[in-house]
Amino acid sequence: MTAAKVAAVKVAVPELFVNARTDTWWLGVPDPLPATLHRARVYREAGADGVFVPGVLDARTVGVLVAGIEGPLNVLYLPGGPPVGELGALGVARVSTGSLLFRAALGAALDALDAAVSGRPARTEPPSYAEVQRLSPVSAGEPFAPGRPC
Repeated sequence: MTAAKVAAVKVAVPELFVNARTDTWWLGVPDPLPATLHRARVYREAGADGVFVPGVLDARTVGVLVAGIEGPLNVLYLPGGPPVGELGALGVARVSTGSLLFRAALGAALDALDAAVSGRPARTEPPSYAEVQRLSPVSAGEPFAPGRPC
């Protein structure tokens, strides 16, 4: 499915940089590394210029992805994961922050309000994705289904 969309976009706008995303780590795909490398190959064959793999936390896996994906790799910076400089040294082409900056701002605003009301000290860490999801309406879209075509 994604590969067909990538191919259609590249036919329609060949000069557009297409960064195909695979959420194999976030969506609970069993053994995400081989699944990611497979999807990356399929997306690149369909015309994707780069591949975005959010959710990878360790440098060793990032290095395997850089070596295994024949094209630019984009990863998501995650607190607790490799710092941006290390990701660059590993060969990552692009580092995204995703919703981290929004979550940090939202967390600070909500915490400041709660601290003002309750009289407790304000916290310094951004809220988790789960905390933000609890504040948000259920997201629209089709849930991940293992085995669904790329």
